[in-house]
Amino acid sequence: MEHTKSREVLWNALGTVNYVAAYYTESQQEAACKALSEAERYLMEMDDRLSVFKENSEISQINRCAGQCDTSVSEDTFTLLQLAKTYGTMTGGAFDITTLPLTHLSGSEGKARVNYRDLLLHRRERRVRLRYAGQGIHLGGIAKGYAADRIAALLTAAGITEATIDLGGTVRHIGRPQSTGIRHPFDPDRVAAVLESADESIVTSGLYERGSHIFDPITGNPAVTDLASATVVGSNGAAADAAATACLVLGSRRSAALLKKMKLDGLLIRRDGGVFVTPALQSRLKLISGA
Repeated sequence: MEHTKSREVLWNALGTVNYVAAYYTESQQEAACKALSEAERYLMEMDDRLSVFKENSEISQINRCAGQCDTSVSEDTFTLLQLAKTYGTMTGGAFDITTLPLTHLSGSEGKARVNYRDLLLHRRERRVRLRYAGQGIHLGGIAKGYAADRIAALLTAAGITEATIDLGGTVRHIGRPQSTGIRHPFDPDRVAAVLESADESIVTSGLYERGSHIFDPITGNPAVTDLASATVVGSNGAAADAAATACLVLGSRRSAALLKKMKLDGLLIRRDGGVFVTPALQSRLKLISGA
């Protein structure tokens, strides 16, 4: 009987520290190591394409050309932008990748530049354009969830049946159920809950993580609701990522309706300490006393 081996990789991309651990038998070692190298290369290439801090990234090119010309992008970036527009519609605009101008413009001037519908996508040539000058996009609220899905697919295709993917708090387990601690929104050194999960993504967005960096696309101001954090769980990591951001914009009541609409599960922690857990999570989620 072959013994199980493991390999862990750790690197920086997408503005965070990324961790992947894979478990495999000796006969799978070559394929597993190759898959992990491919996963690392994919994330680094994704960072090169999507970073708003890299002058030559595809996203930076789209932003520079806003209101003027089209930008040709890779298949992967185009797919991600399509998904972002889809989730913009599904969330009623609460998730909007065009909020970048709000990081340096306030009031009506910034708000006027925000509308995910102004991202124009031409499928055949994979061309992208923002309708008006001064608009800008960023993919911080969906890229990690999307990447977790892609890496899980890479590892599974290589025959790896057990792995853990953690992209700066976006967690996905492959294989047997494993425990994931959900960070406390009022004390990042504490755990608010523990979730048993396998083959689904767990995405948490909270005040400790991004705080005022999450903007309400409707008002143009930093999002302030009764929610302190939103943890969203689902088989589609991109959807879970987008929904977690949208929840902090919508507040607890509308977030519960959104999760049901998107067929996702979640844990919502309010600023007053109250919690909401979707029914499907209740049997495998343990709230820690005092959370």
